[in-house]
Amino acid sequence: MSDPSHNKLRNTSAMQLLAQDNYAEALRRGLMQVTLAGRDGRKVRIGEGWLTEFINCSYLAIDTRKEVIARSQAIMSEWGVHLCCARSRFSIGPLEELEEGLSTLWGGRAITFPSVTTTHMSTMPLLPSMELSGKKGRVTFLYDKLAHASMQYLRPVLAAEHKVEILPHNDLDALEKAALAAHARGEAVIYVADGVYSMGGVCPIAEVLSLARRVEFALYIDDAHGTSIYGDHGEGTVLAALGHKLPENVALTFSLSKGFGCNGGGVLLPDREAERRVRTFGTTYAFSAPLDFSVVGAGLASLQLHQDGTVKQLQQELRRKVALYDGLVGRELPFSPIRMVELGDEQRAIELGDALKARGHFVSVTFFPIVARGNAMLRVCLGVGHSDEDITALASSLRELGALSR
Repeated sequence: MSDPSHNKLRNTSAMQLLAQDNYAEALRRGLMQVTLAGRDGRKVRIGEGWLTEFINCSYLAIDTRKEVIARSQAIMSEWGVHLCCARSRFSIGPLEELEEGLSTLWGGRAITFPSVTTTHMSTMPLLPSMELSGKKGRVTFLYDKLAHASMQYLRPVLAAEHKVEILPHNDLDALEKAALAAHARGEAVIYVADGVYSMGGVCPIAEVLSLARRVEFALYIDDAHGTSIYGDHGEGTVLAALGHKLPENVALTFSLSKGFGCNGGGVLLPDREAERRVRTFGTTYAFSAPLDFSVVGAGLASLQLHQDGTVKQLQQELRRKVALYDGLVGRELPFSPIRMVELGDEQRAIELGDALKARGHFVSVTFFPIVARGNAMLRVCLGVGHSDEDITALASSLRELGALSR
C-alpha cells in the first residue's frame, strides 16, 4: 500500500490560485520578469533608466572579471559552443580538468551539472543506495522546512520508495526525535537542508554535524549560496566547519554560479563508488548534456582564483560590505550576503519594492509560494560589486520608506 502522505506533498492548483493575483500585480509594476536593456556591473538599464540591482547572486563579482571572460571565450574558439549529446556518451578534456581541480580543491569527488536543480535530480534518488546513510534499504528523508525548492520538488519522487518528513526550520530537537524514531523503525536517515538559505539565515552546521555523529544519520546539504564565500578555498559552510575533510556520511551540492561567478552546479561526494553510481545511474547525467563550453572555460579561470588566494581577499571585502549594510539598518545577524526585510503583507511588499525602484534600487519582492502566506519580504543580495554609496543609499531609502519598522 502506498504511503498516504505521498498525496499531500503537492497541491499545484491551490498554489496557483492563491498566488496569481500578487504575481499579476508584481508583473504590472515591473518587479518580475524584467528584461534588461544594458548592464554595467551592478548597474542595470531598464528602458531608458539605470538602477542599482540587489538581485543577482554574484556575491564576489567573479563573473565580470576580465580573466574569467577571456578564458570563457578562448575555450569556445577551440571547442565550439556546445557538444550536443548526452554526457554519458561524450565529454571534453577541459571539463574533466575542472572536475578534478574541484575535487582536489575541496577534498571529495566532484561532478558538475548544468544547474544545481539537475544535480539534485541525479543525486537525491540514488542516496539510499549509497553508503552515506550507514546501510542500504528503506530511508527516511528528514527535510528542513525551508530547504530549497529544487530539493522540495523531489519529495514526491523520494516518497514513492521511502518516507519523507518535514521538520521545523533549524529545529535540532525535532531532528533528533525524528531520527531516533526512524531508527526504531529500522530505517536509515538522511537530513536534507541548506548551508545558507536562499531567503536568509544559515544552517547551524557545527551543531548538526555533532548531532549526526551522535545519532547516526547522513547529511545532504545544498551549499549553493555558501560556495566560494566561506572557507579559505571557497569550500562553503559545511567543509569550512569540517576542516576541509568530507566524511563518509555527508554529500553536498555546490554552485558554479553565485559566488563562483560562472554557471551550473554540482555535487561533492565522499568516495569514487558514490561518484560512479551517480555517473552511471543519475538521470540528468545519463540523458542531458554537460556544462556549456564557455562555462567550463570560465570555471577553470574561477578555479584559479580559488587556488591563488584571490577569493579569500574577495570574501573579506564581501564581509565588510555586509557589515556596512547591517550597521546602517541596525540589525546584527550571522554572516550571509542575503538580507531579508520582513514585511508580512504581500501588497505592502509590492508597493515598497515599487517605491524603491522609483528611487533607483531594484530588490526582489518575495511572497507566496516563495515564502509562506502573510510572510512577504524584500530580498537584498549584497556583493563586492556594490559601492559603499550604493549600500548607503539603499539603507537610507529603506528607512525613509518605513520598511525597517517591523
